[in-house]
Amino acid sequence: MIRVVVLLGPPAAGKSTIGGELERLGLRWREWELTILERWGTRAAFVAHKTEALPQLHADIRTWIDEPGPTAVIESTGLSDAGFLDALEQGGECFVVRLDVSDAEAGRRLAHRERGRHLTDDFAGNTRVRREYEAAVLPRRRAALVIDGDHTSAVDAAARIADAVRSQP
Repeated sequence: MIRVVVLLGPPAAGKSTIGGELERLGLRWREWELTILERWGTRAAFVAHKTEALPQLHADIRTWIDEPGPTAVIESTGLSDAGFLDALEQGGECFVVRLDVSDAEAGRRLAHRERGRHLTDDFAGNTRVRREYEAAVLPRRRAALVIDGDHTSAVDAAARIADAVRSQP
């Protein structure tokens, strides 16, 4: 049984939006970026304490995944979370969905998204993370499902993901 769906993608791929849609379809979703901001105040403070903060966050997420209930959904760029994602995949209860989005579409989304909901709203910072994702994650991380974020709505993406998860043994 799949215990966790990982929405993997660069900034502005639609991970949080699709996570919310999956919650509407009966999966468990929690926006961990808000937890980070509540706990650490700013992205800069989180990064400054990353050696302490990241293991703590991963422990909290693992505890939440292991709670009884429907399949959990988390999001990641796969950068700082690479080891955590590896551990989830090794457990065999993980379904990775890669969300692909073009530079142009990501830029449009960044320009229009709600401020303060993500670790950074900075365009240059998000572009830097996108390039790191493209170099370090995209060529190496296996995905069970790939969704074209430029041509698939969040509602349709969530329906495809939910159907794929429910069809797994």
